[in-house]
Amino acid sequence: MRKACFALLSCLLVTGCGKHETLPEQGAADVVTVSTLAGAPKLPLTMIRDKDRISALVAFVNSLPNRWSIPWYGPSVGQVYFEFISKGKSVGIFCVGQDFFGRNVDKAYSQSASRGQIEELGKLVDVDVWAYINSKDAGQSSEPTATPTPTATPKPTAAAHPTPAGAAPTRHP
Repeated sequence: MRKACFALLSCLLVTGCGKHETLPEQGAADVVTVSTLAGAPKLPLTMIRDKDRISALVAFVNSLPNRWSIPWYGPSVGQVYFEFISKGKSVGIFCVGQDFFGRNVDKAYSQSASRGQIEELGKLVDVDVWAYINSKDAGQSSEPTATPTPTATPKPTAAAHPTPAGAAPTRHP
């Protein structure tokens, strides 16, 4: 009985890890847009047009090991997104989170990323991506929080005090 339970548990653990997939290479792009999570502080960089920098970014994405998988709990949500655009059309999305890289290739894939890899990415785009994604404000809005204004107590209406059954309506001259 113990052996059967152990075998079943082992199978579940192995299948839960998911298989790694080989994704197609990131193709060349004319421009790369850079964005952050909605409500998070903006980065100083919103677009990359420099051909050499774009080529270096494409080479970086393609140099990552093919350990891409789809997490069982759903797609990982990145904090910085790079959308590769060629001739006006999106040809790939790459993202980075606190400890992972992600790619959207018909599905959302991710893999672990080290601090060194994230810092290397930051050097390519000339933004300290590591510091940004690990700042306490990276997941919060840069807009000040609105303070609620006190509301006046509503005045009672006729609907709030229904007429008792059998009461005659009052006539006014």
